[in-house]
Amino acid sequence: MDASNVASSRTIRLHIEGMHCASCVARVENALRAVAGVADARVNLATNTATLECRDGSGSTQTLLTAVRNAGYDAQRVDSSPLGEPFEPLRDPALRRARQTVVQAIGLAVPVIALDWIGHSLQSSIPGGHVWWRALQALLCVMLLRSSAGAPILVAGLRAIIHRAPNMDLLIALGVTTAFASSVVSIVLPTFHGFHFHAVAMILAFINVGRYLEQRAKRETSSAVAALARRIPRTALRRTNGATETVPTDSLHVGDTILVPPDHTVPVDGRVIDGTAAIDLAAITGESIPVTITIGGTVPAGGIVREGTITLHATAVGRESTIGAILRAVENAQSGKTHMQRIADRFAGVFVPIAVLLASATLIGWGLAGFGWTGGLRAAIAVLVIACPCAMGLATPTAVLVATGSAALRGILVRDAAALESAGRIDTILFDKTGTITTGRPRVESVVHVAAHPSVPDENAMIRLAASTERLSTHPLARAVVDEAARRGIAVAEPESFDSDTGRGVSAGIGELRVSVGNAEFMSRCGIDGAPLAASAAAAPRRAADGLSQRGQTVVFVAVDDVWVGLFGLADAVRPDAAHAVHELKRLGIRTAMVTGDTSRVARSVADQIGIDDVLAGAPPNRKQSEVTNRRDAGHVVAFVGDGVNDAPALAAADVGIAFASGTDVANAAADITLIGSNLTAVPDAVRLARRAIRVIKQNLWWAFVYNLAAIPLAATGHVPPGPAAAAMMLSSISVVLNSLRLRSHAPPGSG
Repeated sequence: MDASNVASSRTIRLHIEGMHCASCVARVENALRAVAGVADARVNLATNTATLECRDGSGSTQTLLTAVRNAGYDAQRVDSSPLGEPFEPLRDPALRRARQTVVQAIGLAVPVIALDWIGHSLQSSIPGGHVWWRALQALLCVMLLRSSAGAPILVAGLRAIIHRAPNMDLLIALGVTTAFASSVVSIVLPTFHGFHFHAVAMILAFINVGRYLEQRAKRETSSAVAALARRIPRTALRRTNGATETVPTDSLHVGDTILVPPDHTVPVDGRVIDGTAAIDLAAITGESIPVTITIGGTVPAGGIVREGTITLHATAVGRESTIGAILRAVENAQSGKTHMQRIADRFAGVFVPIAVLLASATLIGWGLAGFGWTGGLRAAIAVLVIACPCAMGLATPTAVLVATGSAALRGILVRDAAALESAGRIDTILFDKTGTITTGRPRVESVVHVAAHPSVPDENAMIRLAASTERLSTHPLARAVVDEAARRGIAVAEPESFDSDTGRGVSAGIGELRVSVGNAEFMSRCGIDGAPLAASAAAAPRRAADGLSQRGQTVVFVAVDDVWVGLFGLADAVRPDAAHAVHELKRLGIRTAMVTGDTSRVARSVADQIGIDDVLAGAPPNRKQSEVTNRRDAGHVVAFVGDGVNDAPALAAADVGIAFASGTDVANAAADITLIGSNLTAVPDAVRLARRAIRVIKQNLWWAFVYNLAAIPLAATGHVPPGPAAAAMMLSSISVVLNSLRLRSHAPPGSG
């Protein structure tokens, strides 16, 4: 889609009925793309949905529905609920209808097949048995063809002919009608022995049983999406004018006041305005340890209150909430296609006409070779039935469906199927440092106190004065000093005066004392003599400024009344799981490197802590981008992990951009994979799942190809009769769906 149209486009989702193979997918996509105003159309066989990007003011729903119906299929608009469950309401009735159809198919097919088994003995023992036996079979077959087990297939096959859109239904319809017609001719002309009533019954029975089982299996592939949607409660406790009432979650609005008691699920994104609670965020981030949230903290929808009661001010509801955004991301990912799927779809799109030609060649070949036209007819019917490209059409979308759903349950959002495919080929990952490998929140790691002022007798006194001075500053290092005082339980004072030199330091009047806190340049500008501190540094070199710098810590000096009293060593805390994440990536054979704008000394210190050998420090945004480009040009498949505005160019340049959802909007917009929460081990998890998904897709495509390669010659040579051919085709489709379901084992236990 043209980038210029992205901002002015809208997304429309349709549920498509009547698709059974990849050629159906191609037909529907082409029909929708031909509608004026449709910029892009993606049809998914596994979910029976079409996702369209339409320019605003064009592409009316009725026009789109008409285009689908003119292509020979039925469609309806999907009106997704606020909680993002577009598929379930449509699937349940379809499953019930499929179950009823199976009962009809088996109920009518069994007598036809039974008559075929016992018919020969009836024919020899009852005069005229041949005629009434075959007539009864014909009557049962007519009922079967007119029932819901046969009529939709015949109608769809006729539509395919009218619209010149050959598909699976055409192959089945041709096979069934040919078998039925030859059987009727055999009744009228006793010399023609082409009875295939039992084949009609077996084909329709197996086809309908297969479609029912396939729908059941496909429903399981989307269970992750349903599990996510179920994590939002259907009702909530809303407080209005002091009264609490139970209301449907769909009726909530931004600004509502919501009460969430223990063991209840948070229904909206909100800010805590009263209470304290331990919130289980495993449903959102995959992190198992509950997080304590107090007044002023934010809570995402889908979290579970384990202890305490909180009152929220709703900031986002429904599909705009955190879990709603997750569901939208999963839906978008599942509507996309991998490169392998596009190739398979193109092949399947021309396969049906090839199958018809092969069936015709089989019939003619048997007749001309002297093996008999009757046997050739049976073999041709078997070729038509066994050659349906269902497995090929389901091979990729079912695997993508399961993989993206499983990833979402672990807090990993994949933008589209192509990103999943690229993630499976990653061999190099570049990390930003601040906010990615580190938390992005500096903390005090070291404290050096110098007994050089009578008003500052110990560390705590120094920390109290420094935190009081930094209290009015918004700089991250100032916040770290204030947090250190809070951590030690030290009360801070209100400064009587305050001066700031942006980026360098601050000075404040605390009682009768003048306190200065800042870097060496700031202290020099203030004219403060560093000799006393230098003497102390000689006595304790490990805790002196140079020693702290060598350990990657940022040094902040403290002076009282122009006399040095000590210093702080601050560092951005490394994420606790960073070393494990790097270790896991190395186990996967992936090269890791750090690319950061920080100094070489600090970058090297952090890299040593987590096991990264390759470090590029002092890199501005364009240097990060060029590093990604250079490695790609060298033949590597590169991922970049970052969270800031300055990471956006590198994220966009990488084969796979990975960003934290807590990072900037710009970074998330440029990312192909978004990590919910702060768990860095989600990066190797994403790579591992993507590799498994690609393996499953390749297995599915290999099986679909080998199946047709082996099955068609067997059918053409008469080794597989029409009935077993239908069973083989059914099993081939179900096998790829069941193989894709193995990807669910990557999801966390109890995820549905």
